[in-house]
Amino acid sequence: MHKRTITICIMAVMLFSCTSKNKVPSKNNDIIVPTEEFDLTDTIPKITIKDTSLTFPQLFEGSFAKGTKVTQFGAEITFDKIAVGNLKVSSGQIIATDPVMLSDAIAFNEKFPVGGFQVELAMANINANKDRRIAFARIKFSDKPICKWELALLPGQAPIPIKSKEIYGYGVDAGIGLFVDQVARNSLNDILDKNWETIFSEKFKDYLNYDFQNQNAVFFSTGYGDGFYATYIGRDSDSKICQLLTDFDIVLWRNVGEY
Repeated sequence: MHKRTITICIMAVMLFSCTSKNKVPSKNNDIIVPTEEFDLTDTIPKITIKDTSLTFPQLFEGSFAKGTKVTQFGAEITFDKIAVGNLKVSSGQIIATDPVMLSDAIAFNEKFPVGGFQVELAMANINANKDRRIAFARIKFSDKPICKWELALLPGQAPIPIKSKEIYGYGVDAGIGLFVDQVARNSLNDILDKNWETIFSEKFKDYLNYDFQNQNAVFFSTGYGDGFYATYIGRDSDSKICQLLTDFDIVLWRNVGEY
């Protein structure tokens, strides 16, 4: 068995006590799943966000702001923001995926701004069991107000509404996701093959901004672990990209509708 796969199995048990209820695709190209399974009975969260001007789903930005609260499954969730440093975007093509699948991953259709951009994590603090997990990970390209959220698409994917019964996304088997520039993908994949244990040792907790060969990648734990997670693009009033955000399904916001 591949060395990386063995280590992943061990890490999945060590790092995450729960698994996501989302479907994990059976093949790497199985990139769309129905969302009916999110619609569990009596699991409609109550979401409180101070800034009422935010665009639906308001939680995408609200989770990074002070004062946001969610009541779900009888527990209260509060949020705080962690800035993990910049991601170097040299080609404008960005990949979001599980590092295990990096060799086969492809970049989103969109051409993103080039430069160094802050990566931020919205940490969900769940009071019932004093748990703390990453709810959202985003790359922030601009501070302009977001007027529209849409699913980030890979080549060949047709646009679908954000409130669709289906989503696009990537499967996670290692309990870890990442953002990386397309140009850096191959070099990073080779490094992971040789240094997986070193990079993801017991010291890894929640996130890692990893530098290599004048590039970098940002890794982060994925909500409750393995699952299938969608990534979204936030645009301003001129349709320019402000944010790229991955949702790790901590909050079942789809059950609320527009709020």
